[in-house]
Amino acid sequence: MFNSLRFATALTVAALAVPSASAAQVAWDSPMLMAPGAPAGWGFHLVDPHPGDGLGGLVTWRANPAPVGLGFRAGLFEGSRDDLGIVGGVDLAGTLHRGSDDAPFDVIWFFGAGLGIDDDILASFPLGIAAGWSFVGPDVAFRPYVAPRLVLDAFFGDDVNDDLDLEAAVELGLDLAFSPTFAIRTAASLGDRDAISIGIAVPGRR
Repeated sequence: MFNSLRFATALTVAALAVPSASAAQVAWDSPMLMAPGAPAGWGFHLVDPHPGDGLGGLVTWRANPAPVGLGFRAGLFEGSRDDLGIVGGVDLAGTLHRGSDDAPFDVIWFFGAGLGIDDDILASFPLGIAAGWSFVGPDVAFRPYVAPRLVLDAFFGDDVNDDLDLEAAVELGLDLAFSPTFAIRTAASLGDRDAISIGIAVPGRR
């Protein structure tokens, strides 16, 4: 457990210290939206992948709450030259720590693979951990989380100088769950994956 916390701290420091090399390229994992208990079903999100530069839309799908099973996503964004950028990816996760009375928070690991297609093609492979807490009220559950990660980026195209980069980011998020299947989700990424988002999670068809 303490090793996970040390790893999270190291990733957070790296995310804030390492300069971004892919700021102009659309990335599929910005934001990552990986939280312990991330709800099953559909997610519809409004995203500003580079705050102040443009907006995009992101659709996500999970058959089961994280970290069970796979998560999928696809989105359309304003590209680096006011054209259209497309993203898509898949993630998987596993449990590192389950909350208890002594440590009332959950910790998961996660990994993903996906593409961002704009002027160039950016293949990204994030690996990180997410720690989340749950505060249950009479009508709503507050679920804040923090999720630092490292990302291996591979660039393909004519406008890039480096073919391979290691990036770092940390994400701060909050889920407001009004039922087991409906939630409002907000997130902000810092570091090499600057982004803000707000969206809803709704149940899939049963």
